[in-house]
Amino acid sequence: MRFAFSPRFVVCLCLLGFVGSGCFYHDPVRHLSSDICLITPNLTQKEVLATLGAPDEKQKGEQGEIWLYREVNKSFLRKTPYVGDKLGSENYDVVTIHFIGDTVSTCLYRAYNEEELKKSGIKISGPRAD
Repeated sequence: MRFAFSPRFVVCLCLLGFVGSGCFYHDPVRHLSSDICLITPNLTQKEVLATLGAPDEKQKGEQGEIWLYREVNKSFLRKTPYVGDKLGSENYDVVTIHFIGDTVSTCLYRAYNEEELKKSGIKISGPRAD
């Protein structure tokens, strides 16, 4: 007895496999523009870590630590392979959290376009702070 699959069945099976494989990809995603609303004064550093994850940079301030979070938002055209650097745009979200002791004192969110970011002197690339 011979058993054969129709080409249509094979194509549907492949599409189902591609779609299903995306359901198992769990790379943590951070959305600073919405998550920042969860950061309020008097939260502890542990609570901020649980909400936003590890900061991209830590600095020492006059009254305590300063944590910086950065995120790059690329337009659809900017994500295009090979030509994306010349097309589309990038926007940048930067969050600065000031701690006094172990608790949040102030939290500042700022969105930049490419030109504003260059003028500000903030660097987006680099390793995350541990």
